[in-house]
Parts: sequence; C-alpha cells; structure tokens
Amino acid sequence: MTRGFSRFLSLLGGLSLAFAIVARAEPRDPAKNNDIPPFVVPPVNPNASYERFMVFGDMGTGRPDQYRVAAAMTQRAKSDGLDFMLTVGDNFYEVGVSSVNDPQFKTKFEDVYADPVLQVFVYPSLGNHDHHGNILAQVEYSSRNPNWKMPAPYYTFTRTLGDGATAQFFAIDTNPIKAKDREAAEQIQWLERELAESKADWKFVYGHHPLYSHVDRARAGERRTMIAALEPVFIEQKVDVYFAGHDHTLEMLKPVAGVNYVISGGGAGPERAYGVEWTDQSYYTATLGGFALCRLSKDELVIEFVRVGGRTEYAHTMTKQPLQARGTVKGSRG
Repeated sequence: MTRGFSRFLSLLGGLSLAFAIVARAEPRDPAKNNDIPPFVVPPVNPNASYERFMVFGDMGTGRPDQYRVAAAMTQRAKSDGLDFMLTVGDNFYEVGVSSVNDPQFKTKFEDVYADPVLQVFVYPSLGNHDHHGNILAQVEYSSRNPNWKMPAPYYTFTRTLGDGATAQFFAIDTNPIKAKDREAAEQIQWLERELAESKADWKFVYGHHPLYSHVDRARAGERRTMIAALEPVFIEQKVDVYFAGHDHTLEMLKPVAGVNYVISGGGAGPERAYGVEWTDQSYYTATLGGFALCRLSKDELVIEFVRVGGRTEYAHTMTKQPLQARGTVKGSRG
C-alpha cells in the first residue's frame, strides 16, 4: 500500500467520523418546550457555613463539547466558589483506561479541567464504560494525582462544614449491582452497614446507574434491577439524595418515599446527549449538556442545574426536615 493511498484512507476515515457526528440527530431539549417551574436560589446567609460541590458524569471524551462544559464549570466555580466535585461515572470513553500510565488521564481529565479554580478534590465513581477498561488503574491514579480521591471501587467519605454539621457521601459501583454479579451482595451489605452507622446530618449516595429516569432508551429492565437492589436500603437508611448519570441528561425527579433522585449525566455536552421525556414525575428535565452545582448548609441543599453556557436553568431547594421526615420535600409521589 502506497503512502499516498494510506493517507487517503486515513483522511476518509476522519471524514466519515466527522460526518457521523454531524449527521447524528440532536435530541429535542424538553427544557425548551416545557414551562420550567418558578424557582428561587436562596441568598447566601452570611452567618451560615457552606460546602459547594459539583456533580457531573458521562464526560470523558476529550472532545470540544467536554471542554465547553468544563468552561461553564470554571465560570461558575469562579463566581460561586467550589470545594470539591463528584463524578457519576463514565470518566473515560469508550473503553476506560488500560493502566495508571494511560495518556487519557491527561487528555480527558487533567487537560480538560486544568483551570486553577477546578483544582479541588474529585471523588469519582465508576461507569459501565470505565468497566470496559482497568478500573483498578483509576484507583491507583489517586497516588499520582493528589486531587483524585478514589481509594476503592466503592467507598465513603465525610465533609465537615464550618459550623460542625456533617455530610457523608457514599460512592457506589453500580455496574456489578446492575449485572447482578456475585460481589453485588457484598457491596450492598457494606452500603447498608455504613449508612446505618453514619451519624452525619446529611447522607448522599452517588453512582452511575439511575433508579428512576425518563430517557428515551430501552433501560426499564436495568432500572427495575437497581430499584429492587437499592431502594429498600435508601428508604430504610433515610438517604437524602441519590445522584446518578448513565443517561446523558439532567433531571430533578420528585422524591420517592422521601428519597430525592438527581441525574447529572451531561458532562460531555450536546455531542453525546440523549433524548428524554418531561413527565409529571420530575420537577425539571433537560438534555444537551450541563452539570449540577450544589450548595450545602446544615439546614438546606440547593441544587442548580447549569447549562453549557454557564447559566442556571432551574434550581431546587431541599430543607432539612426533622429526623422522622429526613430528606422529604413537597410533591412526593408517595
């Protein structure tokens, strides 16, 4: 094969990929065609202590749209402040990473989130695309990058606010749970035990696969599996919020039995967005990219859904209720 012909084939392959991306039909954004409920972002109380964190996922492409979302994250971190970040999986497309030396750690994470204001602790969870590669390499990367805090495929950590209030976060690996693998039972037992022993004011669980979603993909079966495995634990242990990704959308769902559900899978921007339906089971539904910006105090959690341009399109406030009603808000499906 001549060099010229090889270059022609390479160019043809590149053009084919570009055409496939351009030709892909962009999903309709329901946030543009539905009335977004009125909302207010409560003003900052100068006497309160806060932790500010971002939740994002399904991002690891290294392509321009991931950079666009990262630019919006940078913009809001500069204006609002930022203490740490959570990922809800699919940190590296398409097949995860091969080793701790994989260049994707640089091209799809370090280079994308390079602004100094984003140099905070990142607490990752694993997605199905991460499981196509070496998931332990992502754990090992914690020893290479001091901001990447992933001690195991599933783990817990606690953040303490300035006034002494505490929030405990539980990162779970939903892939074996969704697949009903043997190790899933051990992980669920760990989660139930850790939640039961927690004395934190707030309990947040996050992982890749959602329990509830309205994406236009045939995923009802895996959601039923997730509900059967995790919902009884969430309810019994009074989890305040479960953050998920997998569906490349943004959703603030109405609470189910006192547990709130958030999907923040827009980290790769419009290029990888999924279609999604706005239903009466959600306060807010959108697609075409974005992330969740959270402001936590002892008494309230404010979740802002920020679009690619850096604008808050919807915000939802949860007020901490007495223990017997922990995590509930008006409008529950009951």
